[in-house]
Amino acid sequence: MAKGSVYRPTYRARDGSLKHQRVYWLAYYQGGKLHRRGSGTTNRADADRLLRELMREADAGAPAESGRLTLETLRDLELVDLTKNGRRSTSDVRRSYVHLLAHFGRDRKARRLTVADVDAYAAARLEARAAAATVNLELAHLRRGFRLAIKKGLLSRRPEFSLLTLHNRRTGFFEREDFDAILRHLPEYMRPMMEFLWWTGWRAGEAQGLEWRQVDRKAGVIRIETSKSGEPRTIPYKALPTLEAVIETQRQRAAGLQRGGRIVRHVFFGREGGPLAEYNKAWKDARTSAGLPGKLVHDLRRTAARRMLRAGIPQPVAMLIGGWKTDHVFRRYAIVDENVLAENLAKLAEAKA
Repeated sequence: MAKGSVYRPTYRARDGSLKHQRVYWLAYYQGGKLHRRGSGTTNRADADRLLRELMREADAGAPAESGRLTLETLRDLELVDLTKNGRRSTSDVRRSYVHLLAHFGRDRKARRLTVADVDAYAAARLEARAAAATVNLELAHLRRGFRLAIKKGLLSRRPEFSLLTLHNRRTGFFEREDFDAILRHLPEYMRPMMEFLWWTGWRAGEAQGLEWRQVDRKAGVIRIETSKSGEPRTIPYKALPTLEAVIETQRQRAAGLQRGGRIVRHVFFGREGGPLAEYNKAWKDARTSAGLPGKLVHDLRRTAARRMLRAGIPQPVAMLIGGWKTDHVFRRYAIVDENVLAENLAKLAEAKA
């Protein structure tokens, strides 16, 4: 049986004292050899899950028996997979499984879950007034947990359930004055990330996970090797002065905290320099104070798609900037509002019959 441990390395601060790093590291034996690697997370529970997964793989193919695999284990498999692949935003998975486990039970055996059970869950969630898109997200995480279990040889099959058909896809977007109104009510340390989302159309989770090691300030380029779409991405941010100002302001703030002995790994961070892990409550408070209670952070992604096309940026280039993988997905975000439709329809009056 493989053995391992989770720990936080120490470093010597400028005042000579020893301090612990925020990120957990893992140590485990495989084939009599000691391996060490960073967990990529400051959450002890996530680090423990990753260590258990690594030790299970180190035990030369001794997976858990499929009959004992629970829905809670499916959740843990996805959390570990996100951590291993450097995708730090696990909040969607956790929120989804709160409802899944409350309905099915933490110890519900995965192999006993049927399509009828999943359909009944979806119906119950809709009856509880959950949005269809929210239910779909929960089902998508459940399906991914099954796929990971099959990939690792822990299960041989999964229930072939479908997602709900959405007939009312959201079409919200921002005008700049509305966005500025919300910005004014946000804590100052949160504003740079929202400004970054306004210009790039990135997903909030991608911006939260962006680290300084991925920013080449000399070349003025952001490079990420993996993203939610699975594709690498390069953003020459210096080409847009406003975006360059956002990055440079963050760099100066980070430098100030590091002079005080803190380690700031992320481009967008909290008051004390740690990862900007939670923004939902502050956003809800700000949008309410601004008199815009229906606005979502994700509306910034839709807005960026629309603005890029308005500015004449070719669709393939816009897709590379914002990380849209397919034409179909991009068209869902590249919403045309009524003013644009009216402007183009009016061109008929100027055209020759």
